[in-house]
Amino acid sequence: MTNKHKECFYCGGLVAERSGQGDHFPIPDRNGGLETVPCCVSCHDMKDRFTLENWPMDWLYKVLADFPKLSRETRIFLAKTMAIASDLKQERMRPNA
Repeated sequence: MTNKHKECFYCGGLVAERSGQGDHFPIPDRNGGLETVPCCVSCHDMKDRFTLENWPMDWLYKVLADFPKLSRETRIFLAKTMAIASDLKQERMRPNA
């Protein structure tokens, strides 16, 4: 019996169907997302473990290095997403009025 493999959506590594996880993308399961992409256990763990506030700095440097290689639309979308995340963080830090 042969194991079927898929590529991890995030790292491109091979994921055995039995051991791999499906990651709800683009909409998370908690928000009703139904579509999934193949995802290795390591990438799934890293995506869920770090909040944007605690994002590892070495990862941020890699993201910034890749940023100019992305399409205009992708850069604008990521910039908008980061602005929303920053707004939410600031909102959580405000004392209740």
